[in-house]
Amino acid sequence: KLPAGEAKPLEEICNAHLVRVVAILQPEWLVAVGGFAEKKAREVLGQADVKIGRILHPSPASPAANRGWPEQAEKQLKEQGIWG
Repeated sequence: KLPAGEAKPLEEICNAHLVRVVAILQPEWLVAVGGFAEKKAREVLGQADVKIGRILHPSPASPAANRGWPEQAEKQLKEQGIWG
């Protein structure tokens, strides 16, 4: 975790960059990796013309919990109609 004094300016830069990237690329889907990323994308992009999906974030703290992650991510993408 970053101190608040460092996290807030970094978050503002990332938010602005995300808005610009989506405006330039005009994707149909933005796939967030994890709940935090999904929440931030929804907050930042607001009414942008992009669908937002989410896949499970792999756990850096528990490699054992990551077993089968690629298969889980693929399943989640298919269930949301993003892939396949």
